[in-house]
Amino acid sequence: MKVRLWGVRGSTPTPEKRNWRYGGNTSCIEVRLDNGTIIILDCGSGLRALGKSILGEFGDRPVEAHFFLTHFHWDHIQGIPFFLPLYKKGNSFLFHSVLHQSAELRQAIEGQMTNPYFPVEMSTMGAKRHFADLGDAPTDLNGAVIRTAPLNHPQGCVGYRIEADGCVFVLATDTEPGSPVHDRSVRELARGGDLLVYDSQYTPHQLEGERKGWGHSSWREGVRIAQEQGVKRLVLFHHDPDSDDARVDSLVAAARKEFPCTTGGAEGIEFHLNTGEVNPGSSSTGIGLRSEPRYRVELPLRLTWRGPDGKSKEARGVTQDLSKSGIYFIAPDDLSLGQKLGMELVIPDEITHHGDLCIPLDAVPVRHESLESSPEEEKPRLGVGARLDLPIDTLPPGKKT
Repeated sequence: MKVRLWGVRGSTPTPEKRNWRYGGNTSCIEVRLDNGTIIILDCGSGLRALGKSILGEFGDRPVEAHFFLTHFHWDHIQGIPFFLPLYKKGNSFLFHSVLHQSAELRQAIEGQMTNPYFPVEMSTMGAKRHFADLGDAPTDLNGAVIRTAPLNHPQGCVGYRIEADGCVFVLATDTEPGSPVHDRSVRELARGGDLLVYDSQYTPHQLEGERKGWGHSSWREGVRIAQEQGVKRLVLFHHDPDSDDARVDSLVAAARKEFPCTTGGAEGIEFHLNTGEVNPGSSSTGIGLRSEPRYRVELPLRLTWRGPDGKSKEARGVTQDLSKSGIYFIAPDDLSLGQKLGMELVIPDEITHHGDLCIPLDAVPVRHESLESSPEEEKPRLGVGARLDLPIDTLPPGKKT
């Protein structure tokens, strides 16, 4: 079983630079069984990127997938109109929910695409769409057993437990601790899980004060559940719109002091539950997260690589931030991203007063994002995150030019 996160944000999308490492899209998780079955949990704005990925993977082949919705607040359904596979004939999708009967489920999903909210009605979509009420009993789906549990959230919410391929995945988002009935149900859901993705929108302090009753939880409750129920890995999820990357880093660090196997949910990260492997993925955000401090520094960067013809190519870039093991920089969009890059970090003579100091680096790009170009710029630009082959503190001294 593989679990990939496509949207990790709560409440509303936050496509802001301060959130680029973890991501700004709202809740969407893809589960792939070993037999190829596609299960999609929630349909937030992250669903758009998942749809594009599926189209690229399947090409002209028909796509069949199963949606399981936790509830119907906008941040969990707003990606549906932008899920391109729904517009393609020959595809087939089954929507499941506990909270509504099939007719009500259809109305809740399609309602956001009616006048005056959206210019295209869902009836224009070419794919087959089916709607089903789950009920309370476990559901058998192509070799997977799917269980649900009620969660403590305004207007209701459910958590999911998927048992398949000898593994257990649990999603418990949009839940607030403090209700004995719901606290028991989420613990039963999580028991012995290989991976628990848990709502950690607020800090413990916020839950005790201004955010009490808002229907969300904290890293501390997630850690408590993981410890009590023998969970192998905890993923903090549903990040608050006001929690930037540094803030989420601090929550992850606090959780790891009590439960070391804690990960901050980030767009693109993929968990292979059969092997325990964690793949940082290939999306433009949230990949290859660096746990050590990052320092904002803008310095010239000389880039070299070999093109498909084997010839050496060069470009100029500008660093944006630097840490012990990674670098983020701006470069032209024709930069080759599929191979190792040679770099020289240039500290100009204006700083050294002894000529340019060039520090050699070798790095492998792990993420990129397209950036808007100003009118005076000749070429589009990329923001590139790369992993350094050698940590900064082991590099040879720079050379003066």
